Amino acid sequence: MKNMKNPNFILGIVSIVLIFIGIGLKANGYRASDVVLIGGVILGGIHWVWSITDVVKTLGINSRSGMFWLILVIVVPPLGGLFFYMMRSKQVRM
Repeated sequence: MKNMKNPNFILGIVSIVLIFIGIGLKANGYRASDVVLIGGVILGGIHWVWSITDVVKTLGINSRSGMFWLILVIVVPPLGGLFFYMMRSKQVRM
């Protein structure tokens, strides 16, 4: 549960929420939808890069679990990082 308080986990949740809000605004014809969508995508990109670096720093790329998480985070950008923070135990960084 402590990993769900990680700033990057919160950033990922905020980016997904903003993307859904932007899609809803776009469907209803609001002009501000583009700004909200772009903000959500930018925050999602920051979350994605931060998640990749956290996977490499914590697990390394030489272990099987490290490779699994790295592939998951790269292939499923918005959700892979969130799953990584929810599933991993608190570890000391290398």
